[in-house]
Amino acid sequence: MPAVDRARIARALPRYTLGEELGAGSFGLVLAGHHLDLDRAVAIKVVPAASAAEFRDEARILSRLDHPHIVRIHDYVVLDDLCLLIMEMLGGGTLAQHRHRLSAEATLGVGAAVADGLAHAHAHGVLHRDIKPDNILFTEAGQPKITDFGIGRILDGAPGTVSQAAGTPRYMAPEQITGGRAGPAADLYALGVVLYELVSGRPVFDPGLSVPELLRHQCEVDPPVPAGVPPAVCDVILRALAKDPARRPPDAAAFARAISAAAADVFGPDWQARSGLVLALTESARSTSAAGLGPVARFAPPRSPAEPTGAGATVSQTPGPSPTVEPSGPAAPQPHSSHPSHPGLGQTKRPEPRNLFEGTRYAPRGGRATRRGRVTAVTVGVAAVVLAVAITVGLVVTRGTGSGPPPVTAGTEPGPAPSSPALPLRLDDVRAWAIGPRGGFYVVDRAGLRVLRLDLDGTLSAVAGTGVAGSTGDGGPATAARLRGVSDVAAASDGSVFLADSGNGRIRRIGPDGVITTVAGGGERLATDGAQATEVSLSLASGPIAVDTDGTLYLAGAGRLFRLDRAGVLHLVGRTEQAGGGDVEPSPGQRPVPAVGQSIGDVEVRDGRLYVVDYTTGRVQVLEPDEPVRTLAGGGPAEFTGDGGPATAAGLTLGSGPSSLALDPVGNLFFPEPSVYRVRRVDTRGVITTVAGTGEYGSDGDGGPATAARLASPARVAVDTAGVLYIGEVGTAIRRVGLDAVISTVHD
Repeated sequence: MPAVDRARIARALPRYTLGEELGAGSFGLVLAGHHLDLDRAVAIKVVPAASAAEFRDEARILSRLDHPHIVRIHDYVVLDDLCLLIMEMLGGGTLAQHRHRLSAEATLGVGAAVADGLAHAHAHGVLHRDIKPDNILFTEAGQPKITDFGIGRILDGAPGTVSQAAGTPRYMAPEQITGGRAGPAADLYALGVVLYELVSGRPVFDPGLSVPELLRHQCEVDPPVPAGVPPAVCDVILRALAKDPARRPPDAAAFARAISAAAADVFGPDWQARSGLVLALTESARSTSAAGLGPVARFAPPRSPAEPTGAGATVSQTPGPSPTVEPSGPAAPQPHSSHPSHPGLGQTKRPEPRNLFEGTRYAPRGGRATRRGRVTAVTVGVAAVVLAVAITVGLVVTRGTGSGPPPVTAGTEPGPAPSSPALPLRLDDVRAWAIGPRGGFYVVDRAGLRVLRLDLDGTLSAVAGTGVAGSTGDGGPATAARLRGVSDVAAASDGSVFLADSGNGRIRRIGPDGVITTVAGGGERLATDGAQATEVSLSLASGPIAVDTDGTLYLAGAGRLFRLDRAGVLHLVGRTEQAGGGDVEPSPGQRPVPAVGQSIGDVEVRDGRLYVVDYTTGRVQVLEPDEPVRTLAGGGPAEFTGDGGPATAAGLTLGSGPSSLALDPVGNLFFPEPSVYRVRRVDTRGVITTVAGTGEYGSDGDGGPATAARLASPARVAVDTAGVLYIGEVGTAIRRVGLDAVISTVHD
């Protein structure tokens, strides 16, 4: 949605104070707020609506939803075309952040609670149509609640159906995909997908599928039966995933009862109490309370910055089921693929999904614990490696050297700095990375709450963030700062590291001395050409980022490309074709801003030459000072690799994420094609070549030619100063392609 004028919101809500941005999406932007008279924290949602009258009608309907597992609507306000919903503030994080550490009991508890809430909504004529982990939140006490019903989802004329398409492709029911009339059964399908992912640790279908192919699978292909899941639980979930809505549970209340019955069958009548969550199911979905349980792991929400806990919070190291989760941050990337390993040359075995039912009679034969990824656990400021931490129902395997990372010389690259205790380090997934000027990687963790240094021997150390969401810490050690939703990272040649702290709407810099500062964002002004960078709001323009050889920073967002000069001034250098509007324009007398394409994915820069991924058209564009934009690669027929010929004749399938462009020392450009499992190179003559991958999903080929190896959804690339190529696959897997073109796995 367009940039929001906070001053207008403040005028519309004179009895409220406005806080930081909590999130944004296709159905609105959410700000923190506080009601002065009632002394109540609230979430303020700015909703794009077709008309004020329509908004009022639908807001009244949503405000009547009164259920313990649905977020409460306190009020709504309309000022001209500004439509605001005042909602209950939920401080316990999203299911997307919690999904990989919930116990089996807690997982089924969330499912029953959401189904119970949906039953209430459906009874009031409201569909959700976008059930997914991001839209299931928790109170600080651990009570799950459905949020983001949005506007315009009220049941229309036909009984119990709506006709407008909506939803997230991964969670959409077949009838939504085909344009049919979606009823309550579509919400049950989406909840079934969520539960399948939670209990199996993997998506229903291969995450490497293109969106059209994924949608075809959801309409035509039955999901595989998840291994090690009790039949009672499996049956309930797979029934919800039936292609025919008539074969799903008859209604949401029946689904809630079925989930509760399955949980009681597996764990006994005290399963709700053992979940550690606050569950308030209706009588029909309720199980017998526990008595004399002994210790029960309780929900542990993210600590708020106001709590006197220093830089972080403690994590229980007691083995056993735990509903506690990773602290707040943005939604997690897709879990590991369900593809099995295949025998082959130098095969590297991929991490298996954890089994939520380890310790029950339903665990896989032999009782072998599974692991979701290699996890290194250390405590910041303590040299010894903690060998047992964050233990969930499935065994988490840790590894360490016992001596900590090698020393980092002051004034070279930022590294661990003494700080107050923080959450133990873990790396389950990589959102973005940058290779350091002296080797090793700066990686952004899945939640976007930390930047870590990962050495190729597996040593993991803290660079920035405590693991707890927040916006504090400027002027002090980066390891004591709080971050929120870091989306990209870039390393400069002088040892500085830049972060796109997107959740806070800032670009932050860590100097070689380890001190963090904000270099852009955090202000109230619109981001305009010639503006002082620290005076503008970057809520819609805070990544991706790239650093030139001279230290000049480039940042992108909301369809614009900016250059940040050494005086701290922003210069608008590019835009998307749709983004020529009037809110960000060059200063009077300046030349028009060139359009670089229909979208902006990753960016890379070398000596003033800017490379941009236009993932919509499948092109890599080049922008140089005082030169017209030109296409470097892509634009050819679909599925034509073009190997050995001009890169502009190739048909490319490019990703939209960060870290997907990399230059080697001589200027050759590398990029992955995640959905066709290849990595490509465009040399300085403009010739394109496949340098890794066969075009088939897999994980083999180590010790042989990189072009004969199968890759698992390569999403990131990096090249070191020697010209060695590194490829980031799903999870934390890193493949290395040496100068001899031989591939190996250096981290999994």
